[in-house]
Amino acid sequence: MITIYTLEEIKELRDISEAMKEELQSYFKEIAKGIVGENWRSYNLDEVGPILVLEDDDTVDVLDEYGLMQGNKSVPQALPEFALRVIVGDVEMLKIIWVCNDSFGVSVYYPIGKFSKEFDEFLMEYIME
Repeated sequence: MITIYTLEEIKELRDISEAMKEELQSYFKEIAKGIVGENWRSYNLDEVGPILVLEDDDTVDVLDEYGLMQGNKSVPQALPEFALRVIVGDVEMLKIIWVCNDSFGVSVYYPIGKFSKEFDEFLMEYIME
């Protein structure tokens, strides 16, 4: 799992596609600019929560680092605020937003079909069209 807090971390990523890097930069800008305005480039997501990108060798267990699965192996036990379908390059993904308390959340980029059908069906209920 890739964990991102700064724009610099996105720029330093080597094992992701250019399309994914562009998506992450755009999303980081959206979050940071909404919080600090024009100084967004130097913002650190520490106080609001990271952007996570699931990698090919990740299992559902990585989501438990943030308490999202709570030991369950099939569906998250934390309810997402919402999910958005995004196409990154030729990969259909969900950008899932979990708010963990009033000011901290986790954004997860999840390639559809990565885990189980049950996991996907659960998340589809939260898609904003």
